[in-house]
Amino acid sequence: MNRINIIFDFDGVILDSNNLKTNAFKNISKRFGESESDALVKYHINHGGVSRFLKIKWFVENILKTKNEDLIRKLVEEYGCQVSKSFESCSFRTDLFQLKKKLRGTKWSIASGGKQDEIVNLLDQKSLLEIFDNGIYGSPRPKMEIVHKIVFNNESNEKNKFVLIGDSFYDYECAKNNGIKFIFASDWSDIKRPKDIFKNKNIPFIKGIEFLNLDLLKKI
Repeated sequence: MNRINIIFDFDGVILDSNNLKTNAFKNISKRFGESESDALVKYHINHGGVSRFLKIKWFVENILKTKNEDLIRKLVEEYGCQVSKSFESCSFRTDLFQLKKKLRGTKWSIASGGKQDEIVNLLDQKSLLEIFDNGIYGSPRPKMEIVHKIVFNNESNEKNKFVLIGDSFYDYECAKNNGIKFIFASDWSDIKRPKDIFKNKNIPFIKGIEFLNLDLLKKI
């Protein structure tokens, strides 16, 4: 059987960090006004998987109506400080070593809209780097490019099966546009009515990654 390669989103799939990041966007923008802050939070939620830089750039240019690279840089830094204060205390979805044993023979990678160095540092602290044997990737590279790199990085991958596990519509688009399968992890997602969003998409839903099994991955 061809090898199954699992590409995990990170925030909201492996780590319970979606609320942390939503609150960070709220905190850095509330001084500009309630409606302005609400607009950034809504944009963030509707564009899960997009990097913080692009979200904040959109906010400054489209909501604050200014071209100000210094302000963008300052807000990105503030956001990073907000996240770093609590990132390490966020809960992991499940025992990843046990899940890796359960999904024997699969190869794992991460494709995230979060900063790559933040993710690598956290996984290093938790001694989890080794189980992601197909790479750990995040921003500043866009997620769509990351998934493409993982799937098409060498000719042997054409014989393998790839499945992306995500919690946003953008994750689904990254899978679809790269010709691979997708599974939606619902429990920590910011999408409150996923069956409406993914209507007629014919994709499987799981509550969390602990419910993954080899039969599901083979059948999808």
